[in-house]
Amino acid sequence: MTVATLASLEAATAGAADPLQACLAGLLEAADAADGLGLPTSALRVTHAEAVTRVGFPGDAYVLAFVGGTGVGKSSLLNALAGSTVSAASARRPTTSSPIAWVPAAERAALVPLLAWIGVEDIREHSGTELGPVAILDLPDMDSVEGEHRARVEAVLPRVDAVAWVTDPEKYHDAALHDDFLSTWLPRLARQVMVLNKADRLSAADGQRVRRDLEADLSGVATRGPGGGGAQQVPVVLTAAAPGAGAAADLGGLREWLQDGVAAKAVVRARIATTVVDLARRLAADAGIDPRRPVTRFLDDGPRAAAIEAATAAVLRAVDLAGLQRQAEAATRVQARSRGTGPIGHLTALVYRFSGRETHVADPDAYLMRWRERGSLAPAVESLRTSLSAPLRAASPAVRPALARTLEPAPLRQGLERAVDRAISGVGALEAPTSRWWSAIGFLQSLVTVGMALAAAWVVLWIVARPEVDSAQLPIIGAVPMPFVVLVVFIGLGYLLARILGLHAGHVGRRWAQGVRRRLADAVASEVSQRGLAPLDALENSRARLWTAVSTLERRCAERPPD
Repeated sequence: MTVATLASLEAATAGAADPLQACLAGLLEAADAADGLGLPTSALRVTHAEAVTRVGFPGDAYVLAFVGGTGVGKSSLLNALAGSTVSAASARRPTTSSPIAWVPAAERAALVPLLAWIGVEDIREHSGTELGPVAILDLPDMDSVEGEHRARVEAVLPRVDAVAWVTDPEKYHDAALHDDFLSTWLPRLARQVMVLNKADRLSAADGQRVRRDLEADLSGVATRGPGGGGAQQVPVVLTAAAPGAGAAADLGGLREWLQDGVAAKAVVRARIATTVVDLARRLAADAGIDPRRPVTRFLDDGPRAAAIEAATAAVLRAVDLAGLQRQAEAATRVQARSRGTGPIGHLTALVYRFSGRETHVADPDAYLMRWRERGSLAPAVESLRTSLSAPLRAASPAVRPALARTLEPAPLRQGLERAVDRAISGVGALEAPTSRWWSAIGFLQSLVTVGMALAAAWVVLWIVARPEVDSAQLPIIGAVPMPFVVLVVFIGLGYLLARILGLHAGHVGRRWAQGVRRRLADAVASEVSQRGLAPLDALENSRARLWTAVSTLERRCAERPPD
């Protein structure tokens, strides 16, 4: 994720007309990034859809659920708050089998469709206003022997706005409460309270000790969460909903918490924002990243550069740059021969071409196109796979399958093959260079050829007709007839011109071939660097996008929840 992308995401989030909508958009961005890592995101998308639906309900009331185990007194608490029987309380367990809602009469019309969406059909109303615009739900026991009761609780919890966790002196350490529910829901609720009911059975000192134990337990649950302590401190209140011996119920702490003046809409929006942040944190934890620290790459720059260098060297060995250079030099000599050796050179070039030898030894384009016939990319693939073995061991379990898929030989090999093909295409058509000197040499060779032909004819004439000719006195040899001398001179000139042509063509060819070799090597290195680890780069990009999305959500939705 580039700095520009991070800045644009933050700007979009910060500048959104509705901060909550920005939080929800950030959740979808995190989900999209997590898809690229192979992480499950259905829960995030369901949460997003439910949040959008929840915000769309009219009214100013929020929904509070009483959640607790068997016999802790949830129904008794609701009845004590109401001053009458709203939900039947009994020694027979379980008592409540379906959720019951206790709602202000003034809010009933607005709450009915919301409660129906939550899954609550049994609605009891009251005319009081002292508790504010809150619908209180009495849910079935979360640890009921009836499995469907727990299922109802788990279905309702994602859609309520606040929770009062109800326990008693016997169950406040209950694993079902702490391990199954608090660990999941504590970080997702902006408004919640822990209610220790039946506190009348404890002495004042024991009550305070149990309160401290609960506070420590709640703090521990928050610390163990993916946010590392990001959940807010949950208050603990002591109540006595049904004290014995005709004593009055003691609900002071709970009433005070309910009446603390929190705006209902703020509760709803804060709960959604808190849930969004928690789900994003959990997703980041699954990906093995911490939004509070810069994201690290699966493959650091040093090992990555070494792997790319090794893979590039292996690819170039398969392409055979030395062979390509020989082909390029030979192609240059063919070009020089056709232009710089006169009529005989043209004839030789035609024979060279139509015999097929030119295509075999002097056609660098065709030689490159046949690179697959000469070598294997297995060593290059293996060098890339080896570089990822350590990151694979260090990756989080949830991401490891996606990272392992980037190591599959077939996709890696196909990616490298495409990279080589793109590099060859990028080099362009390899047309051998020419030189104006070759044409000049060719013209001189044509003159020499004519001279050789005339000298040869003179030699034949001298042999046949024996005309008088001058002789040249040569060392050691002595007198040599002039026709032979002229013929030898022209042959020597032709040889000298051929040598000059060969030397110049060799120089031009080597220089051109070296340039071709460098261009191809650079193109292969660039392609392998950019695309050789393309599957890993896609994974790296998704991981960086997830880190950016979660970090932005932390700043925009956790540190400053939308109100």
